[in-house]
Amino acid sequence: MKAALRASLVDSSWVDRLPWVLLGLRSAPKEDLRSSSAQLVLGQSLRVPGEFLHSGLGPGVVRNFGVQGEARFFSPVAAHHCLPRSFIPKDLMSAKYVFIRHDAHRSPLQAPYDGPFRVLEVGHKSFLIEMGTGQDRVSVDRLKPAHVLQEDGVELARPARRGRPPNPAPDIDPLPLASPPQVVVKCSRRGRVVRVPTRFQ
Repeated sequence: MKAALRASLVDSSWVDRLPWVLLGLRSAPKEDLRSSSAQLVLGQSLRVPGEFLHSGLGPGVVRNFGVQGEARFFSPVAAHHCLPRSFIPKDLMSAKYVFIRHDAHRSPLQAPYDGPFRVLEVGHKSFLIEMGTGQDRVSVDRLKPAHVLQEDGVELARPARRGRPPNPAPDIDPLPLASPPQVVVKCSRRGRVVRVPTRFQ
């Protein structure tokens, strides 16, 4: 291998020539065996990079389909820089009750829609909806009509409470605070405060 590298080197960069030398050693026929090492191992000779492509075109190759000439008449497809239009159900504008999509993070078993809620005012892009004790304007993209029977009476949903839960009022009166026990602080000779573990107190 050293002799083959020395013979093929033009400059001092032997690393670039090493794959070519190894390929030549595997594909070169040996005189005593009358075959190359690749033929003995693989059963056929290795293809060197010059043998991958054929020089001439075969008889079945059609040179020109006329597509390149016709392609200049086509206009390129314009890129869509806007968001796709969202689906709005047809009966949403006449719905009296709607479900609202829950866009925040939800638990695995939580329903994707909250509701039903009563519609107070219908708009092109948003609806005014009665939510609990107040009113809220919600985008049409988040709404879905609720098909409910009027005879049964509709039980309106209450929106989830936002923020921290209220602190529950204590049931029992707190006991009067006793005077805290006096803690005796012990110091070492160097002035460090000695804290005894609670199990030894």
